[in-house]
Amino acid sequence: MSSSNSKNSRKDFVWKYVIEVAREQYLRCKFCNQRCTGGVNRLKHHLAGTHHGMKPCNKVSEDARLECKEALANFKDQKSKRNELLQEIGIGPTSMHESALSKTIGTLGSGSGSVSVSGSGEPIPRGPMDKFTASQPRQTTLNSKWKQEERKEVCRKIDRFMYSKGLPFNTVNDPYWFPMIDVVANFGPGFKPPSMHELRTWILKEEVNDLNGWTDGKSRCLINFLVNSPTGTWFMKSIDASDTIKNGELMFKYLDEVVEEIGEENVVQVITDNASNYVNAGMRLMEKRRKLWWTPYAAHCIDSMLEDIRKLNVHATTLSRARQVVKFIYGHTWVLSLMRTFTKNHELLRPAITRFATAFLTLQSLYKQKQALITMFS
Repeated sequence: MSSSNSKNSRKDFVWKYVIEVAREQYLRCKFCNQRCTGGVNRLKHHLAGTHHGMKPCNKVSEDARLECKEALANFKDQKSKRNELLQEIGIGPTSMHESALSKTIGTLGSGSGSVSVSGSGEPIPRGPMDKFTASQPRQTTLNSKWKQEERKEVCRKIDRFMYSKGLPFNTVNDPYWFPMIDVVANFGPGFKPPSMHELRTWILKEEVNDLNGWTDGKSRCLINFLVNSPTGTWFMKSIDASDTIKNGELMFKYLDEVVEEIGEENVVQVITDNASNYVNAGMRLMEKRRKLWWTPYAAHCIDSMLEDIRKLNVHATTLSRARQVVKFIYGHTWVLSLMRTFTKNHELLRPAITRFATAFLTLQSLYKQKQALITMFS
C-alpha cells in the first residue's frame, strides 16, 4: 500500500471493509472487489452509495452502508462547525501562497509600522481580540497585489488553452467548469493532472459507470417518466431512486404505479433501458398486465450492437486508423483549415449522443470525403 496511509488513518472503521493489495497504490472493496485508487474517504462514498468519486457498491451490506453514510454526514457537520468557529474567532485558513510569501519577505517595515511573522516564517495566528484592534495594512496590501497578479497569470494560461483548442467562450458557463476549478484549487500546489492514458482508461470507465444511471447535480439517481401520445411527448414526473435503482422488484413497483396512475386502458407500450433491473421489471409488468407490451429502448440496443461490432478485429482496426487520421487533422490548426477548404467546410467529426455512434458516423464522413482527403494529402 501507499505510504500515505498513516497509522492514524488505519484506525478508521472502514478498514474492516478493505482488501489490501500488497505493493500496490490502491485498495479493493471487500464486498464487490471494486478497485479504489483513492483513500478511505472515497471508499466510504463507494459503500454509502453517494456516487461521489466512484461507482456505488451494489453488494454492500445494509449495516456497512448506513455506517459509512453516518460517518460522512458527521464529517461534513464537523467540518462545517469548524469553519464557522474559525470564522467567528477570526482565524481563517491561510493559503500556501501567502505562507510562502511570508517566509520570503520575513518582516516588512516602513516608518513606525511593521508586519511580523513568526520565526518559522508562518503568519502569526489571529485571536478573538484582534477583531477589535487596528491591523497593519502593509502585508495585506502586498498579498492582495500579489494575488491579483497571480490570478491574471492563471487566467491567461486558461485563456491560452481555450484559444489553442478553439473552445467557445461560453465553456465557462458549463455546470462542470466551476467544480473542476474548485477541486484543483483546493488540492493546492503539487497537483499532478491526469495523463492521456488515465483519461482514456480508469477515469473514463468510472465516468461511464456513473453515467449509466441518470444523476443530477447532487449525485442522485433519477428516473424520469415521460408519456408519448399522438399530441406529443410530455413529462409526467421524476423520482429519486438512488437507493433502489438496482432493485428489480422496486423498479417493477414504480412502473406499475405509473401505469395505474395513467390507466391501464390508456397504455399500449412501456419502453425502458435494457439494463437487467429494467428487463426484470418489464417482464413482470407484462405478466401482470396482459394488454400492454414492454420493450427495451431501441437506441440503447443499437448502441450495444455497435459496441459489439466495434470489437470485431476488422472493424476495430479500421476505426482505430480513422481515429488517428481525424485526431491528426483536428489537432493541427493549419491542417484543419486546409481540410475544410478541400471538403468545402464539411466536418469529419460527427458528434452523436453515444461514443459508439460517434465513431461510426465519423467513419461515414471520412468515406464521403475520401476523394477530397486524397487530393489534400497528395
